[in-house]
Amino acid sequence: MGAHWIETAARHWQHGRIVERRFAERRPGIHAALGTAAPDSVLLAGNSHAEFVGAPEFNGRPCINIAVGGSTAADCGRHLGALRVPVRCAAAVLIIGTNDIQRWRHPERVRAVDRFAADVRRILRSLEAWSAQIFVAAVPPIGIEATGRDPAAVAVFSERLAALCADGGHTYFDPFAAWRAGAGGLAGPGLHRDGVHLADYAPLAAALARTVAIDAVPSAGRPHHPNAPRRAPARTASPAAPLRVLRAAWVGRP
Repeated sequence: MGAHWIETAARHWQHGRIVERRFAERRPGIHAALGTAAPDSVLLAGNSHAEFVGAPEFNGRPCINIAVGGSTAADCGRHLGALRVPVRCAAAVLIIGTNDIQRWRHPERVRAVDRFAADVRRILRSLEAWSAQIFVAAVPPIGIEATGRDPAAVAVFSERLAALCADGGHTYFDPFAAWRAGAGGLAGPGLHRDGVHLADYAPLAAALARTVAIDAVPSAGRPHHPNAPRRAPARTASPAAPLRVLRAAWVGRP
């Protein structure tokens, strides 16, 4: 039992170093992006699934990506607590949970699910202060080769996210529904590059844009000009470089 406790503590320590290093890398860009925040902006928060989506437009509204790869719900809440958003944005989108269902975290235990819910509540409190609407995605499916994560926990943790949204008046949705293999937590073939990260994040970006239906009336803080040029659609981020960094530190952690 003592050896198991030491191993778990070491995993937590290593995880913390990896994620804080990634946050340090991301922080300058996040702060710069937040400096451009406007009432019609959409915040995108969470783990690498959110980070690798990049900054697509949501119904013509600019996206500010504040996600950090490798994050658990606890990490995400802590990172958001270190940020300042200068204006209240139109909406926020959250993708979280994949790192919370790692087997060494024992996601099958009730206390692990309760801890996850408490951490997500902290995230939602930050997003509620920063945005008029909040959209929370279901936990993404994993590949059958991702043996370090518990596919049974995908549904359990997603159900807790749905309950939190119902309690808080937020929108719970599943942008991964078309890619799931049945009702379990596994994905269909060809979705992932490594069992965890998607082979292509452009379809997810498109799914988010379709789902996040925000009132098209321009916000009072940013009047619409009919003849103003339309922004070119933002490209999704290429996950290759940051993914190599994360995989080099800890294979399979999003």
